[in-house]
Amino acid sequence: MHDQSYYVHLESLKDFVRELETQIQAMSKPNDFLLTLGDEPLLFGEFGEAGSLADANRAAVSEMQGLLDQVRSAIGFAQDVTNTVADGYANADQSVAGDLHSSGAVTGLLDPVLGLLGLGDSNGSKG
Repeated sequence: MHDQSYYVHLESLKDFVRELETQIQAMSKPNDFLLTLGDEPLLFGEFGEAGSLADANRAAVSEMQGLLDQVRSAIGFAQDVTNTVADGYANADQSVAGDLHSSGAVTGLLDPVLGLLGLGDSNGSKG
């Protein structure tokens, strides 16, 4: 029968979470720029179309800020999901390791290592 198990590299998940955090932080620069665009009135002149151009510009800036907020929220959601998945796998690994250790399945395998580290007693169990 073909082995259908898979491996999850937890450190890669944590690296991805850090990259997502970097992306969220990097979004502050365009957001700050958009805020400055919205703060200063544009001086298009005193002709009739100038007012509608300024209104259209403010609307575009506002829409871009909304889109930026949506992207930031989506990245935050991806970060939360990735953290949840990584934590779930880490907890599952700890649970399985604890179950194996308490059942004695790994005691025989760990005895030489524990002995080298000075953590085993004369019976080979962890002290």
